[in-house]
Amino acid sequence: MPFIKCQQVVKAYKVADHEIVALRGIDFEMEQGEMVAIIGPSGAGKSSLMNLLGGLDTPTAGKLLVGEQNLLELKGRRLAEYRLRQVGFIWQMVSQNLLAHRSALANVTLPMMLAGVPVWRRRRQARALLERVGLQAHLHKRPGQLSGGQQQRVAVAVALANTPQLLLADEPTGALDRTNARQVMDLLNDLRRTLHLTVLLVTHDLEVAAHADRILTLRDGALAQDMSGREAQGPRLDDAGRIQLPPGVQTRLAEADRIAVEIRPEGVLLRPEVAEADHTDALLQDMLPQDVPPEKRRWFGRGRRKKP
Repeated sequence: MPFIKCQQVVKAYKVADHEIVALRGIDFEMEQGEMVAIIGPSGAGKSSLMNLLGGLDTPTAGKLLVGEQNLLELKGRRLAEYRLRQVGFIWQMVSQNLLAHRSALANVTLPMMLAGVPVWRRRRQARALLERVGLQAHLHKRPGQLSGGQQQRVAVAVALANTPQLLLADEPTGALDRTNARQVMDLLNDLRRTLHLTVLLVTHDLEVAAHADRILTLRDGALAQDMSGREAQGPRLDDAGRIQLPPGVQTRLAEADRIAVEIRPEGVLLRPEVAEADHTDALLQDMLPQDVPPEKRRWFGRGRRKKP
């Protein structure tokens, strides 16, 4: 059984009189101990997917399993326990990861305190984690006294404080330079192997994504092809000047009834389409709340008696 399993996951938001669909029927699986990177433009639905897997939001429809947990069935305290003990978060901004008034050691002990870990144990575990991420000399420094790379190392330690099985990293290197970004990714890979972590990474940076076992693309709320290995090389030109598409892309396009070509500011998009009505759009129409006009009332003729 896969560790993470998403089946036809849909997430839609209602804003005023309009429905905004962030995720359109996502099908996605991850094995335990795997690192997967998801890349895509802003607004593609990456953060929405992370929030669903982290228990910070609930899907509009679909099936979402993490380990033996069905996230759609978790409510109240059980959902809070899942977020606290089974999943760790790393965000791009320091203010989302760390409390500015607490030292590195105090930031790492905070999740353990919330989980009810005894004082003596949480201080010992926090020291061990900070030593593991190379910050044993900075235990008592606050975030403002640390460099960007050091802050993200503390954030990694905070995310791992309660020994979660799943680590969600949303643009963890977005505020770092190349050197620090590479060091943080090397650290995440090392911890993944030694702690048997499952890591889902969201990034705009292909160099960062290359650290993962698989690279997936997310655009317009839908997951696209695996870009790992040969796929990551992208299309090439042959000697005659023709574009040679990667095998996975050729297979996907060959299975389509037609291919839509869309000119975008960032390039040309080839999108496979089927002749019949889009199943996902039909599904969305059934699931999303619809604006129902008020029932018409008959103001005239009610209560009148016919003349004999």
